[in-house]
Amino acid sequence: MPTFKQVAPAFAAKDFGGLVKFYVDVLGFTPTYKTPVYAVLVRDEVMLHFYPERDGMVGGNNSAYFFVEGVDEIFEGVKDRATIIHPISDQDYGLRDFLMADPEGNKIGIAQRL
Repeated sequence: MPTFKQVAPAFAAKDFGGLVKFYVDVLGFTPTYKTPVYAVLVRDEVMLHFYPERDGMVGGNNSAYFFVEGVDEIFEGVKDRATIIHPISDQDYGLRDFLMADPEGNKIGIAQRL
């Protein structure tokens, strides 16, 4: 049976350079490919793609949920540098998580299993 192995979300951005900089500076991603119209960033096993708004693809309309180890340390590193929508807490559904927005308004959940 075929299996899915990885996902790489792609986010459109009004401020393409600013969004790439946010993910590098605040969340610790590393650019592996970058042109004026496309960027690929990675951190550990996660890959993200970014491009400027075009052809009806607009920034701020996306969301992604990252499962991590060390959610508390990540929260401490971003809480004063990002818009926190839901602060870190333990959830009834078995996760310790928080929800933030990136500069474009994309919703980013970061969670660790309890």
